[in-house]
Amino acid sequence: MGLDLKRMAAASILSTAFSLLCAAAQPSVTIEKPRARTVTAGSCRIFSDSTFSGVWGPSTLPTLALTIGPGSAMADQLHANKVKYTGPGRYTNEIIAVYLGKTALEDSYLGLGTVVIADDGHSGTFALNDGSASGRFDCGVTPPRL
Repeated sequence: MGLDLKRMAAASILSTAFSLLCAAAQPSVTIEKPRARTVTAGSCRIFSDSTFSGVWGPSTLPTLALTIGPGSAMADQLHANKVKYTGPGRYTNEIIAVYLGKTALEDSYLGLGTVVIADDGHSGTFALNDGSASGRFDCGVTPPRL
């Protein structure tokens, strides 16, 4: 009977662990403006230079891409903020790109905006400074540091 109890305990622990893994939020983005769209795919990471990078949607033309930090591509050309990512908080003048069309030239919104990372470290909101696009995102888990 002792062996059966151990097996049941092990099965219970495995079941609980599996449930917790399955309960983790999936990466997602909801574009609220200019028109509603939700995508449930994506990833976030934090690079060694303290640059936060997030991409949601198809890898060929993501629905949302944003960066916070000194390693942002085109940061100098766009006069973006290059302050290091330090965790949850409000980051202004960051590079944000929203693509709702079939190509990068169709129905796209690109520029500087505000990104707010929530206290959980993996979700937040974004809004372009010109008011053309906004929404919310979730990395699914706290982004790994690479």
